[in-house]
Amino acid sequence: MLETSIYGWLCKNVRGNDTNRIRTKTALTKLGSDISHDAIEIRKALLALRADGKIEYSTGSHGEPISAFITVILPKAEIPAHVSAWKAVLDRSGLQNEDLVTLESIGCNLAGFDKGDMERLLAGLVRLRQEQTQVYGQCDFNVSAAYLLGSSKLLSTLDFRSLRAFGIAIDQFPARAPYVVVGGNANSPAAVVLVENPIAFETAVKSSAADRYLFVCTFGFGLSAAANDYGNQLAGIIETGRAVVLNRSGGSVMSMDQVLGHGSIHFWGDLDIAGIQIFERIAKHVPSIQLSNLYRPMIDAIKSSNSRHPYVAAVGKNGQTMFEATREDSNNLLSQCHQWAVDQEIVTVTQIELLAGAVLVST
Repeated sequence: MLETSIYGWLCKNVRGNDTNRIRTKTALTKLGSDISHDAIEIRKALLALRADGKIEYSTGSHGEPISAFITVILPKAEIPAHVSAWKAVLDRSGLQNEDLVTLESIGCNLAGFDKGDMERLLAGLVRLRQEQTQVYGQCDFNVSAAYLLGSSKLLSTLDFRSLRAFGIAIDQFPARAPYVVVGGNANSPAAVVLVENPIAFETAVKSSAADRYLFVCTFGFGLSAAANDYGNQLAGIIETGRAVVLNRSGGSVMSMDQVLGHGSIHFWGDLDIAGIQIFERIAKHVPSIQLSNLYRPMIDAIKSSNSRHPYVAAVGKNGQTMFEATREDSNNLLSQCHQWAVDQEIVTVTQIELLAGAVLVST
């Protein structure tokens, strides 16, 4: 039926438009090419849709559209059965009204759940809220399986904003076990160097500097290195204070508290804005940390157009923007890399062996 086709076309072409309007001239032209070449039939169909209350526009003496726009009255979206069922479970739960409002959006994720499943899920969420401090720090897979219908994945599929508003501190349950790898002298290091990137870490561990210093890095999660955001992972691990420490060189096994409690702890990352942001994040939790003298050859390199690069997508640095640092050493380093950047992999083995134990004095 022509009216149905035209109404469907109008709905499609105004979706995402806050006013639900389309220019009359545009509509008539495109309807003529997309739906029907008969202008009289299109006008009749529009009049019928107007009479049914599905569209609004002004007409002339012969019924022709004369207003600049046609307003489309979109059909009300049908509420899925599982969404209605979840709302009914909430309404019967006896929870406070603010909790009901907060949890309502979770129903969108519950297709295929029956009423009993929903009731048991809600009971699990309530119990988790009450007991969450007892399981802080546990992996979200384990927490989910223990509280939510035996499913390890269910907690991570629910709306995090709703869970937080409900009072569940979802950020206290890491998505997977965080690992930190250390390498070098784990027994009596002269200094501990936190390294942003694993390739630079490997170079350092294989150098003779590893006889004197302990190098620390994170290498992503599981077998995936799809997100090479290692520095931010390291900062996040230090912020939460939770990690499994693995010794790349063998020998002593230690805790993160032991690693971060060393009297001489340094940071070595890329000479770019993001690297300094990572240093600032770590410094909030380890105020004694200082910038490694391994930045020295990078500062020298950034002065040459042959050994520096701009903040562009091709080098993985698009989106880095200047920020206001809180430390003097951070600001000094930012002044070196506000326009150009240098990656820490430019530092050679010889330079690592000469500079790894010292602190960057000035820039």
